Amino acid sequence: MNAHEKNALLIAVLAIAASDIWTNNAVAQSNNPAPFTQAQADAGRQSYLTNCASCHNEDLSGKGAPALAGKAFIKSNFGQATVAELYGFIQKSMPYGDSDSLATESYLSIVAFILEANGANPGDQSLTPAASVRVSEIATGDMPAGFLSGAKSK
Repeated sequence: MNAHEKNALLIAVLAIAASDIWTNNAVAQSNNPAPFTQAQADAGRQSYLTNCASCHNEDLSGKGAPALAGKAFIKSNFGQATVAELYGFIQKSMPYGDSDSLATESYLSIVAFILEANGANPGDQSLTPAASVRVSEIATGDMPAGFLSGAKSK
């Protein structure tokens, strides 16, 4: 085997390994439970509709305000932030013009709802304002089928 063939083989092996690592990370990302409960996300649905949907739309797609679900959200600064940073931003700036007006539990449940809308799986830990996991590590940006109707199927 000459040097060119060895280099080509090495590149092919590295490409396969990188692909396998990426695939395994994507699968793990979507299957790992997130630091919120289903009850928090369910409560967040109503809080979101009451306090957020007028600007961010009922389907979280945004309408003049940033979208809160989807691949663009996961790739944005919000998706790259920790859950604690996302919570802090929402609590300090939302609802627009009336920031920090909701109870801590309402803000936490809205964040849980947003995470679930982005494919994060609820776990058995309640979300806290100090959750240090990065949003993109637990959410894929893929909304579960039937999520908007409340009839989720994962």
